[in-house]
Amino acid sequence: MIYIVGTVRGLPMISKVGIPVVDAHSHYFSSGTLKAWAERGRTMDSFTSRLNTRTDMKSIEIPDENGDTAQRWVDELDRYGVQAMGVMVGREAYDEFLVTMKRFPGRFIGYANISPFDEDAPEQVRRAARDGLKGIKLYPSSWKDMKVYDEPLYPIYDECKRSGMVVFLHFGITIGGQADLRNGNPIDIQVPSRDYPDLKFVVAHFGAGFFREVLLMQYQADNVYMDSSGSNSWMKYMPYDLDLKQIIRKAVQAGGSHKVLFGTDSTFFPRGWRFNILEAQFKACASLKAEGVLKEEDILKIFGGNVLELTGFKPASTL
Repeated sequence: MIYIVGTVRGLPMISKVGIPVVDAHSHYFSSGTLKAWAERGRTMDSFTSRLNTRTDMKSIEIPDENGDTAQRWVDELDRYGVQAMGVMVGREAYDEFLVTMKRFPGRFIGYANISPFDEDAPEQVRRAARDGLKGIKLYPSSWKDMKVYDEPLYPIYDECKRSGMVVFLHFGITIGGQADLRNGNPIDIQVPSRDYPDLKFVVAHFGAGFFREVLLMQYQADNVYMDSSGSNSWMKYMPYDLDLKQIIRKAVQAGGSHKVLFGTDSTFFPRGWRFNILEAQFKACASLKAEGVLKEEDILKIFGGNVLELTGFKPASTL
């Protein structure tokens, strides 16, 4: 079969690995994002130090107020034949991102970063839904004295249910140095998932070190999903050997291929969109297909179909 990188009118864009791809989990930062981090006490030195020791990024470019971040990301997606990219959007980048969605319809799936410590958090969810975003992102690993099943979260879940918003959650280890892993166990989502059976919860990064717990949640709840985003470097901190092939095999066996969403966790330039993540995860899935663990339709679900199904998003090439 011959694949063409790019798009033909009326047909999905085909990526460089030969299938349509939608990245379910990346990030959209602006110059305001970095300023806000500095105001909250995160220095660039401390941040880059953690990047250098815990990621494959050796440098980052601070978004320029006069630059065109949106165009740079679209150029990256076009370069690799990626239909669309789901991005986590903080308050500092929110207004800029709304302009980005209008400039490039069908290329960005938006998820609003929400903090339960904000009194207007439910209103933020309502606004995000009105503005066309498809979900929210919660960061329980970074919270102090707050669990995902605590009372302040329930008005947020109510709004997500009312608006049909997907809930992404970052449990487990995090690049942020101020994490509190007492709040980072994915088992905590079992109570909200029971209380909101129609709400879809997506645990990012396969649980970022709490993989066992994410697998257990596949038995316990039908509405808890997982995304594969990033390098999954948390594997290095397990007391046993793991690789991507083993992780995806276990994830699919526990929850089914419809429960896994591909993502790259792309963040900054000059690294840009992380094609190496796509290559590695596609290679692992292709190997599992050769062993009979996955079928072609399973791979198509993982690399785009599932996130489109959950969010109802329509990529530009299929509008």
